[in-house]
Amino acid sequence: MLNLYIEKLRSSLRADFGSASVEFVILAIPLFLPIFIYLIQFAELSNSEINARSLVRQVVRAYVATDSIEDAQYRANLVLNYGGERLGFRGPEIASMRLTFTCSANPCLTPGARVRGTLTLDAPNSHRTVQVSAQEYVSPWQ
Repeated sequence: MLNLYIEKLRSSLRADFGSASVEFVILAIPLFLPIFIYLIQFAELSNSEINARSLVRQVVRAYVATDSIEDAQYRANLVLNYGGERLGFRGPEIASMRLTFTCSANPCLTPGARVRGTLTLDAPNSHRTVQVSAQEYVSPWQ
């Protein structure tokens, strides 16, 4: 009797051989696919934010390195367009960027004044808004 039970157990174990890997694949694809999609979108959003942070830093540096407000605005827009292209932003993304400056002094380029630039853009493919800022001080020897 015991031998018959052992033989049935062996035959049932042989019949299930390899089914765990099939079950894993059947369950893993629906469970892991949304995780992969989320991670890809998170990486794209993080990349947009890192590039935007670098861009606004360079824009503010160009802004405070000038003598007049008109020249500062011109240089800031020039760096925004040129730097945006170099960092991988496409034309419509650059056109949708909103750049604002706030200053701690009036007039803005007073020596020693703090200038904060804020860049707002709509991240591609994610329907999210990225807002980054950077600040620089106007040289006291200007």
